[in-house]
Amino acid sequence: MKRFLAISLLAFYLNSYTEVHEVFRLPILFEHFTEHKTLVADLSFWDFLKMHYESDVNHDTTDEQLPFKVPGHSFIAISMVLPALKISLTEATPSATLSYTFDYKESFFSSSLQAIFQPPKLA
Repeated sequence: MKRFLAISLLAFYLNSYTEVHEVFRLPILFEHFTEHKTLVADLSFWDFLKMHYESDVNHDTTDEQLPFKVPGHSFIAISMVLPALKISLTEATPSATLSYTFDYKESFFSSSLQAIFQPPKLA
């Protein structure tokens, strides 16, 4: 279950930053790979990706149709992952004790205000 959740969250994160028309170009990428595979039999998919995405050299016009090739409409999302810190809290002990407390001798409110705010009385 954890693996499924992790893959789902990763797919959701990647899809939120991927443009839809680039995803629709993925079949062109695989077709172009099969064309190169017929020319060079021992070409791996990783070598194919390095050849087309690592260098700026374009072999033909189909290279410009590959997904994620034109960076004009894409952006980079920077995520910062901070490791979880283990925080331990201890109960604080007061360093000094109070010897007395302060109370008002008279009411803080004026008597005119106290006359307004009275509890309801039975009539």
